[in-house]
Amino acid sequence: MRKYLDTEDVAECRSMIEDNINMVSDVAAHEVTTHRFFVIFQYEPHMKARGNTVKAIAERLNEEAETARRYLDLCGLEVLEPEYSDNSVLELLYETINKNTARRVKLPDGVFDMLTPVHGIYGG
Repeated sequence: MRKYLDTEDVAECRSMIEDNINMVSDVAAHEVTTHRFFVIFQYEPHMKARGNTVKAIAERLNEEAETARRYLDLCGLEVLEPEYSDNSVLELLYETINKNTARRVKLPDGVFDMLTPVHGIYGG
């Protein structure tokens, strides 16, 4: 838009282009941070994993996620990654299923500790 602004001769058109530049800047500064977007990857038959195991498929999906992060970064978009993804998935599921309750009642901290024995991961 700035290139068009520099080459535009008509004052009214220059004013409209400046308005568009200001609007895009304002939306980028204020509106974008209020929206969350989720990208979901599904393992497809054409994807080549190093084996037919859950671990190999998870590694292949993580490669896809890393590729998506790189492309989004090239577009200037920030990808937020939680420190503990299992906790974030549990919170998201809770908030999705219990939309009204989740606004008032947060998950208790102890619920995250219960994930460890369920998934077979024990502290050492």
